[in-house]
Amino acid sequence: MLIKREELSHERIEQIVREAHEAGYDFFLTAEQREASLRDALARYAPGDDAWVFAYGSLMWNPAIEFVEAVPCLVEGLRRSFCFWTPMGRGTPELPGLMLALEEGGRCEGIAYRLAPHQVRSELAIVWNREMLSGVYKPRWIEAKLRDGRTAMTVTFEVDTAHCQYCGDLSMERAAHHIAFAEGRRGACRDYLANTAAHARSLGIHDPYIEELMERVAHLRGENIEPSIPPTDAAKAAD
Repeated sequence: MLIKREELSHERIEQIVREAHEAGYDFFLTAEQREASLRDALARYAPGDDAWVFAYGSLMWNPAIEFVEAVPCLVEGLRRSFCFWTPMGRGTPELPGLMLALEEGGRCEGIAYRLAPHQVRSELAIVWNREMLSGVYKPRWIEAKLRDGRTAMTVTFEVDTAHCQYCGDLSMERAAHHIAFAEGRRGACRDYLANTAAHARSLGIHDPYIEELMERVAHLRGENIEPSIPPTDAAKAAD
């Protein structure tokens, strides 16, 4: 299920936070806390400049923000990881799903979205409403190498390893089980994985971690999956 822009309004997000608190998840951030976090991030932004957002998961295939440019890119020192529980969106308290964050180490390819100066405040507010609901992420600015040769400082979201939702020590077997079978009101966790894998492939990105999870999930569900061909091999096959 895709997130629509109108679902990220202040009123809708406050409703989600209330529902989370009623369900016992008292770690969800208030509107004031989200605003303070955004102000802190914007302290490193020069008014009048463009701003960039680095997308590595659902922001790649469902950005729900307005932007003027989208460029495939690479960041060093961070990697994709299904490393925190989601007991509501794509899971339940009985069988929580897993969501992607960035963890230290390795490298990660994704998309850099460029926001024009007049878009920066409004669009980042939408991103914060989406990504900073529970506070499991730590916003940070990191340099991205754009595929066209440029570099850009991008804002992105790294996992907070001290957060109660963090579960970065899961085995691949256990992670695959939760992704294969967890479902919540935003849909199945496996669809989140499949959409990320499909969009990465469409950009010529080969992520062995994502591809292994795709294979393990398909096996657990008794489904067939076509193996992904790394971009270099795919290019050779097309010649």
